[in-house]
Amino acid sequence: MKLGRLLLSAALCVVAVAACSYTIRPVQSTAQIKKAYWGLPQAGGSADVTSLVTCPGGYPCDVPAQGAVFNDTRTDLNKKLTVIWTCQPQNFVLAEVAPPTFKVHMACVGERPVQPRRIDIVDATWGGPDGRQIDVTQLVRDICSDGPTRCQVPAMAYIFGMPDRGTKTLRIRYTCNGERTPARMATENSVADLRCERISDISYPT
Repeated sequence: MKLGRLLLSAALCVVAVAACSYTIRPVQSTAQIKKAYWGLPQAGGSADVTSLVTCPGGYPCDVPAQGAVFNDTRTDLNKKLTVIWTCQPQNFVLAEVAPPTFKVHMACVGERPVQPRRIDIVDATWGGPDGRQIDVTQLVRDICSDGPTRCQVPAMAYIFGMPDRGTKTLRIRYTCNGERTPARMATENSVADLRCERISDISYPT
């Protein structure tokens, strides 16, 4: 019985050491704001509040979805805060959408891809359930500029237009190092997450 316990303890120690050997350490990264928007869908260009977002304590940084922060005294629960930021050296473009009283947490999460692949936008459309669509390719390219390895695109009417009651859908086609990938879609007020990782990128220790 004692021998069995000793063998079990030894096996657990080996497993623990192996697990620790392959622990992924957080990468040291730098975040920088790219764009920030606040308001109702019909706000359009006036929703741009990038200049009002400050992070005096550095990053990570919390941006509260409160009108007072953006010199807005009119309360409306339909307003949304959208923040887009970059992370280096991962070469990510990240985004988050928050309703009033919540906050956006600007931070750099995730390691650099094992096989970094450049994202380039082929085309993008924005449209509602009635079938109307508009071309928003250049707007999406502006968000995913400089060939990021990951790009999150917020599907917001104050960025892409058509601020009517119908729920819109953002559809994006893109390439990874020049190779076409399946299109990504996001419904209004959510985020399209463009990525290029492949299962074959993951290598397990032998």
